[in-house]
Amino acid sequence: MPRELSNEECEALLARHRVGRIAVRDVEGAYIVPMSYVFEDGVLHAHTSPGHKLQLLRRWPHVAFQADEVEEAGRWRSVLVRGRFRELTDPDEQAHTRLVLVRAFGGNPVAVTAPHGHRTTLADAIVFRIEPETVTGRAEGM
Repeated sequence: MPRELSNEECEALLARHRVGRIAVRDVEGAYIVPMSYVFEDGVLHAHTSPGHKLQLLRRWPHVAFQADEVEEAGRWRSVLVRGRFRELTDPDEQAHTRLVLVRAFGGNPVAVTAPHGHRTTLADAIVFRIEPETVTGRAEGM
């Protein structure tokens, strides 16, 4: 039987991982894709390149984000963040989020793959935050 995770357990799971899934509204329903991130300062820090996901986030900024741990069927933890996408335009905020991302990914610039396979650096990426409105979690067998 699943149990509710405490706020501390939810934040610890988010802080342990670097990849989750973001869901945003789409004309046809929902668009869900993997996303690398860092949970720090109570928000999800992330980056993207121009494309479909960014267009949707700008149009419909209310998002859901999920990160989980699965050991096997019946042994898992999952956290759901419902919040708001906020593209960073302030140079100080952009620099802070870029620093958070670089530090979390081993001090190496994070490469971004843009449409048509073009690779760019984090310095050229669009950085954003997901500001949580609610954070909930469940676990089974853990």
